[in-house]
Amino acid sequence: MGRGARLTPTDGISDMTQSFYWYDFETFGIRSRTDRPAQFAGMRTDMNLEPSPAAGEEAGEVFYAKPSEDYLPSPESCLLTGIVPQLCEERGMPESEFAGRIFERLNVPGTISIGYNTLGFDDEVCRFLFWRNFLDPYSHGWKDGCSRWDLFPLVCAVWALRGDGIRWPLWEELDPERFPQAAVRKGVCMKLECLTEANGITHGHAHDALSDVEATIGLARLIREKEPKLWDWALANRSKEQVRAALEKGPVVWVSPKIGVARGCTMLGGMLYANGNDVLMWDLREDPSVLRTLSREEIIERITTPQSKLPEGVTRLPVRKMKINASPFVCGALGVLSPDRAACYGIDRAAAVERYQTLLEVRPLVEGILAECLEHGGGLEPVDVDAALYDGGFTSAGDKRRFTEIRRSTPDQLAASAPRIVFDDERFTEMLFRFRARNWPETLSVDEQDAWRRHCAARLLEGAAGSLTVDRYFEEIDELQAEGDMEDERRQMIFEALYDWGERVGAACS
Repeated sequence: MGRGARLTPTDGISDMTQSFYWYDFETFGIRSRTDRPAQFAGMRTDMNLEPSPAAGEEAGEVFYAKPSEDYLPSPESCLLTGIVPQLCEERGMPESEFAGRIFERLNVPGTISIGYNTLGFDDEVCRFLFWRNFLDPYSHGWKDGCSRWDLFPLVCAVWALRGDGIRWPLWEELDPERFPQAAVRKGVCMKLECLTEANGITHGHAHDALSDVEATIGLARLIREKEPKLWDWALANRSKEQVRAALEKGPVVWVSPKIGVARGCTMLGGMLYANGNDVLMWDLREDPSVLRTLSREEIIERITTPQSKLPEGVTRLPVRKMKINASPFVCGALGVLSPDRAACYGIDRAAAVERYQTLLEVRPLVEGILAECLEHGGGLEPVDVDAALYDGGFTSAGDKRRFTEIRRSTPDQLAASAPRIVFDDERFTEMLFRFRARNWPETLSVDEQDAWRRHCAARLLEGAAGSLTVDRYFEEIDELQAEGDMEDERRQMIFEALYDWGERVGAACS
């Protein structure tokens, strides 16, 4: 059995059935809840990181999704990936089938779904893809021994706590022509393509999903070889029960990119308040007794307001939100942070332990105020049904049964039965209409075709639900053309394809 194959309390199945499914999306935009996937790639390995496809899978597989008529891609995203909607139309499958294939793979019993920054982006793409297509958005995180993991927090932890044996590229050493961010950034660069290049790991083409998957597995093998203890610890932390237990026991070392490279992405922190999967953490570099001196309004303002919007002379409190179900790198063994590294990051471990005792005393006094901080800003605007996964509570048992019947029906059966389906949650009536129109528009009645054209026009001509309009789409193409090399044949071919697509989609909804 390979390292990292230990059974965790939530697995519920034998180690021998566990596997990693490494995956990556290329999308038509950067909004994980509303932009659509263009390409998906995945590869299953055993716990030793050797290819081990399940029944019906290939060693490395790539799927494309056909674009729908109510959506325009971000031209900038197309330029980055080289994927245009015509390619997806030619090679792709309806989104229902695309979602179903991905769902099957991530829900094979014992699957640990993983990638590079997947919990920061790709997993959210998955959830909303499943939501739009009447599939359970959450089961791949808990059911039948399945769980989610992310290599990115572990990479940050290896750099912050160890670093030896791995080459870490610096922004100031990168070519700004190739990486424009290098002109204004300094310090370590955690981009996957830069890490793989620096360490001699094959990475055929960045922003090609399968190439990114293979490169991520190569980086994982390197980290597992060089830092097996950190690997095992991070793998175990995909269990939120393990993370919660560490937080409840005492101060922890938490490594996260949100803490900032200047601080080593590292802090000794204590749990200030917890509600479900959300935890507010106090950075023990600072004394929590200040909470005794502040009013309710001051605490809320200094936790929820960005520093740039606070009054002059007022600073944010050292409070950061942690998602315990997002595989954070948390370690209750404070010795994992060496004295040298602690000093480099401005951390006094002895003082932090003393401040934690103060935190325990202050915590009950501000619990109610902190509950307000977690609720701050939520649910103020109505959300379009496509992006409403987190609104309105969990799906009822009755609607879940209806979802199963919808997924089992042929397009013609669904066209006949749709008018008779009554959901407990009325949002799903509109979802079902969009589901049918996006996947099998030929099955719509005349009235439904008119309703679909009105929906497409509202989005693409008027910008409903924050959609990219046809006019703005063409403006973005023109802006990108003006910024780049007019002699670059690849760029011009992409722009030409995007122009053609925009004219076609615009004409269809006019």
